[in-house]
Amino acid sequence: MKAMVLIADYSCAQLIQSLLVQENVPCRFLSHAHGSADSEMLDYLGLGDNKKVTAFSFVSDDKVMHLYEIFNNRLSLTEAGKGIAFTIPLTGASGTAFALNGTKPEKEETTEMTEAKYELIVTIVNRGGFEAVKEAAKAAGARGGTLIHGLGLGGEEAAKFLGISIQPEKDIVLIVVGKNDREQVMQNILDAAGILTENRGICFSLPVDSALGLAGKTGSIEEMVK
Repeated sequence: MKAMVLIADYSCAQLIQSLLVQENVPCRFLSHAHGSADSEMLDYLGLGDNKKVTAFSFVSDDKVMHLYEIFNNRLSLTEAGKGIAFTIPLTGASGTAFALNGTKPEKEETTEMTEAKYELIVTIVNRGGFEAVKEAAKAAGARGGTLIHGLGLGGEEAAKFLGISIQPEKDIVLIVVGKNDREQVMQNILDAAGILTENRGICFSLPVDSALGLAGKTGSIEEMVK
């Protein structure tokens, strides 16, 4: 079982929803998001708006390549600026999650972690901290990121315990980088927007075992996602 994330232009939201329904992906969640490209770059590329849609779903391992093929054919993810799709291996999932995807394991199933070439860096900062995260990641070589708005659940007791002010509104920033770049990107982010700054940020990384839409990747779908 994999967690699959698809990020594309907001105009594709209805198409993405239709594709997931058509392919019988039962667990699917869509969220509004924003890309990290500067307005000047968007104007230069003729893209205009930077509004994105982020689709989260859970799929079986044997369905990943099939979905990549469909996403590439219908959304042209291998073209620059069209979007990205990637998978994150799950270390565990309930029997219900597997049953929804057409399998019925006899017990709760776990997955062995494999070596990943990419990492998803997730940064959570106070609302408005996205720019600081974006610039810090860019300085470390990150090519782009996606912003999702969220709501913190720390509460007053957590704020008192930590001795800091915690804003409930959050910026959640998703950035996919090569494994070798992870440490420097995360360090830059923490220096610019970490818990000791006004942005009160934390960041963590997750392994990405396949990705479609990364710059510089050519060849067959199998070659491009590895």
